[in-house]
Amino acid sequence: MTKKAALALFILMFSGLANSAKAATEKLDNIAACAGVVIGNGAIDLFMGNEKLFDDAADIAYSAYLSVVFSSEHNQNDLQVADQILGGNLDKVINAYNSETFDNELYEEIVGCYRALSKQILHASEIIEKNQDSWIEVKSNSINTLKRMLKAG
Repeated sequence: MTKKAALALFILMFSGLANSAKAATEKLDNIAACAGVVIGNGAIDLFMGNEKLFDDAADIAYSAYLSVVFSSEHNQNDLQVADQILGGNLDKVINAYNSETFDNELYEEIVGCYRALSKQILHASEIIEKNQDSWIEVKSNSINTLKRMLKAG
């Protein structure tokens, strides 16, 4: 193999790895965004006195989110950004509810996010089942922390 051919092959392989990493980061961000929307919708249920619906929404959201977090290696910065995306979308839904601007468009986004998270859960069912015992504490702590924050008024 010539030096040019070897260099071309290296560049091709590197760009494939870079594209794969970018796709994994985009998937992480999109699932984080939907997890935030679904948890935000659950928070509205919590405000209306239905803690069970909040718990169910948060369980779905975190199951999908953690399946992406732990299915491939993400750097700490990507995980921090994804957590911020999740929190920002949670706030967006709560703010829409509090300001009475919750509209059809947001409702459709919530429905779409439930679909996206459900697809992720189905796709990663083996990962979720395999890791559910180790994730239970992470999910429980996250859900309880959110409930505490939301109830704090």
